[in-house]
Amino acid sequence: MTTNSAVPQKSSFITVGAFPHSDAHRSPPANSAPTASPLPGLTAIGPTDQRKTREWALVLQSMSVWHTPRYIPGGWVLLVRDEDYVRASTAIDRYEVENRDWPPPRVRERPRHAPSVVVPLLFAALAVFFLITGPVSTNSLWFQRGRAESDLVLGAEPWRALTALTLHADKSHVLGNVISGTIFGAAVQRRLGPGGAALAILTSGVIGNVANAAAHHAMGYGIHRSIGASTAVFGAIGILAATQIALDHKHAEGRQRSWMDVVAPFVGGLALLGSLGASPQSDLGAHLFGLLGGFVVGLSVSLVLGKTRPSPRPWLQLALGLLTVGLCFGVWRFAVPYRLIWPF
Repeated sequence: MTTNSAVPQKSSFITVGAFPHSDAHRSPPANSAPTASPLPGLTAIGPTDQRKTREWALVLQSMSVWHTPRYIPGGWVLLVRDEDYVRASTAIDRYEVENRDWPPPRVRERPRHAPSVVVPLLFAALAVFFLITGPVSTNSLWFQRGRAESDLVLGAEPWRALTALTLHADKSHVLGNVISGTIFGAAVQRRLGPGGAALAILTSGVIGNVANAAAHHAMGYGIHRSIGASTAVFGAIGILAATQIALDHKHAEGRQRSWMDVVAPFVGGLALLGSLGASPQSDLGAHLFGLLGGFVVGLSVSLVLGKTRPSPRPWLQLALGLLTVGLCFGVWRFAVPYRLIWPF
């Protein structure tokens, strides 16, 4: 912005000087109508607020039109020479018309389903089940029959890929998974519904445990044992990343998504894997395969969701939720077929 030191300094209501750093003297925007100026040969455009005056100054600067900002009791004005007024005001009016609806309002994602307590309650049920199984140090029958062992998962006892998701080593282990699972699971159910989210997260966790067992078996590391719902938690993260990529074809600002917009959700999932799932005590392989399993499940679900209109379908959500609970009870009933534990 240019200023003219040759402007005569007369005693008037115009305050000479540059923009202040404070926003204390802002006023509502006004049009570019001329304002009476006590300085001979100059016409004031305004008044308006400080931010708008800065924008107008940039317009005039791009046209090499001399101008200088001044503050008056009614707000900020731009002083231009009388002979430049028509040209300056026309350019400012054109700028206002062209930028009337810019920037466009941000389009927030509209969740397909209302909030629900179903998935948080299912994760909370893991804490209740921990009170029954006890910690892994007890080596109870639940851990003997339910933990994931690579050779057994790929062999005679594939149910262990699911039962291992419900077992936890200690209180901190189960508490961490309940909290993180509630956070990410609640986000998944806004897209898939409570029943659909529960089944999708469970499926991604099972896929992760099977893939982890296959990887250890293929690399010849011997029998690998694992427990915990964290595989399913990272499955939920993978589902969120996949559905974000597949369902949101356009950017929130209305433009077509770039390749960076497409890969960003998956990169974000990997970042969460590195920050939350790579501690020395954690099973990094199970977390990674859980994330990838969730990504596969999310893409598969997105193919269906992309062809259907958003609808609650409570009967479908109820059926999927009951199927999820039934699978958990069913595999445990199959894993521990003892009358002492299952009196039915």
